[in-house]
Amino acid sequence: MNIPLRVLPSCRSILPYVFSGAVLLSARAYAQSGNPVFHVSADRPGVSTIPAHYPSLDSINRRIITLVNHHPHLARLDTIGHSATLKLPLLAIKLSDNAHTREDESTLLITALHHAREPAGMLAAIAVAESLLTTYPNSPASRMLLDNLAIWFVPVVNPDGYRYMHEHEFSMPWWRKNMRDNDGDGRMNPSVDGVDLNRNYDFNWQDGDGVQPLSWFYRGDHPGSEPEVAAVQKLALRENIAAGLSLHSYGEAVLYPWGNFYPPPDQKMIITLAQRLGQVMRKQSDGTAYRIWPLNGRAGQSSVWMYGRLRALDYILEIGTTWFPPVADLQRIEMQLWQAVEVLGRAVLFEGIGGHVLDAATGQPLVCEIRVQGLEAGYVAARVSEPVWGRFERILQPGRYTVSFFREGYQPYVRKDVKVNSGAKTNFTVYLHRTAGR
Repeated sequence: MNIPLRVLPSCRSILPYVFSGAVLLSARAYAQSGNPVFHVSADRPGVSTIPAHYPSLDSINRRIITLVNHHPHLARLDTIGHSATLKLPLLAIKLSDNAHTREDESTLLITALHHAREPAGMLAAIAVAESLLTTYPNSPASRMLLDNLAIWFVPVVNPDGYRYMHEHEFSMPWWRKNMRDNDGDGRMNPSVDGVDLNRNYDFNWQDGDGVQPLSWFYRGDHPGSEPEVAAVQKLALRENIAAGLSLHSYGEAVLYPWGNFYPPPDQKMIITLAQRLGQVMRKQSDGTAYRIWPLNGRAGQSSVWMYGRLRALDYILEIGTTWFPPVADLQRIEMQLWQAVEVLGRAVLFEGIGGHVLDAATGQPLVCEIRVQGLEAGYVAARVSEPVWGRFERILQPGRYTVSFFREGYQPYVRKDVKVNSGAKTNFTVYLHRTAGR
């Protein structure tokens, strides 16, 4: 469909609000309308057009394809879906030592550019993927990650929005949403069209902000309505993602799930890992750690969905101090993001419990719920084992736990006094027996 495009009006009244005065872990501190947001009312002085080092969408896609072609054994390119209006491909890159084989290994997911005016995360994600691939032969850290994990990158979740903004050379406040034709008139009307992709995820969507299409935080007409979001959710469920990062800008903060909702059962572990991420993601001004803030648990956001639906420990990184950081700042962010991915990977590989769930009679892998006593709640899903290998993992702090395994048609299995040491995952295999008559 050829959609005529109008010029986005310069309207500072729709800029993100400024969040202030929150106290860590206090749910009352969160604005009902969305995240704590650290943006100011204008971008860096002098930035009135998109800087030249933020390339077109076509250039970005060529860079991704070239990267995969140069590393055919370590990288695989998938099209996980297409965008809402322009039907552009949603490209995902899988990195692993055998990228074209589904191996018995845990998975990470790194996403970027949910919002069109936040391309720093897109470039940083691609740079980290490039670094992992090019340093793999000689870097013990790169080898550790790619030999033991599958790391998925979706650098451009919102290709429509980025192309729309980039090709029309918008200035402040740029563009945020996708290009969903909300009023159905076949034209792109920026006053009413578009959905905020990071308010469209299918967890507590009904409580989110942006009820009206004119809002820059418009959540869509139903959860997961946008094919961009549906594609990310499908990928995460298929790969049984264990942990992840969603890259946004700006504010120099690590946002974790969640506040303004019932406490997450894994809150202590979630915050501990958030603090580690903050220690490697350092502020530009003084080198201190990124701030740690809870996300709004009632806003249909990606990290909230990842935890609530998959029990994945997933974080939003608000990188940089502007929507379009200069080259020098980008390079610093990219190096720090590499460290953040390593922090996340090490947590999945070396902390908590892991292993396999098998049918006791046949040895076949089973999908089942893994419940840790004291760390479960009815308002979040249980972590499950994946279907191909029966592999499971839970990131846990050091301690002793009672772990139960449940699958319909099988006798529950309870393993008591499971000891988790610091820096060493506790691995074991569980054999489930069918119930009588099954």
